[in-house]
Amino acid sequence: MTLIRSCLAALLGLMLGANVMAQSAGSGTVLDTLFTKLQTATDPVAIQSLEAAIWEQWTMVPDPKQREMMLRGMAEMQQQQFTASVETYTHLIETAPELSEAWNKRATVHWLMGNFPASLADICETVKREPRHFGAYSGLGMIRAEMGENARAVAAFELARKWNPHIAGIDAEIERLKAMGGDAPADPLGCNQRIS
Repeated sequence: MTLIRSCLAALLGLMLGANVMAQSAGSGTVLDTLFTKLQTATDPVAIQSLEAAIWEQWTMVPDPKQREMMLRGMAEMQQQQFTASVETYTHLIETAPELSEAWNKRATVHWLMGNFPASLADICETVKREPRHFGAYSGLGMIRAEMGENARAVAAFELARKWNPHIAGIDAEIERLKAMGGDAPADPLGCNQRIS
């Protein structure tokens, strides 16, 4: 689990370090291009740049007031003002429920606070809105593993790896969890949705 924790800490760092800018009209196309390049990238610097660019696209908020809330929530998270950060992201979600990254950021704060049920609920909302969110799947896998739900952890980590094959240590963690066994549930992620 130490390797996965390190991986998630790195993902959290990328997420918190991403610049928040006004979203361009073609962001879907930009994300599609970035994900395509990430699949075939081999250079570590290029991989890191692509991951950071994807995080940046996810955190882009076109509305100035919503962008201010996203930035405030990120600052509160960095300063470990977790209750304030949850409140900020809750307000942002109420204002713009379609923003997948608002849900993911609040899931991260809940995870940092040790509130796994709330984090899981927000991760499920994140992947409904952005089914390629390898950061959310990584977090989901870690929580499921800590809860002893090995098959669901494997399903989540496999989806994280599908969208980002460069996550350090994920192959070994998947194999470790598979070796521990466990029946695959009808709802592999525990999110009441199909996975692809």
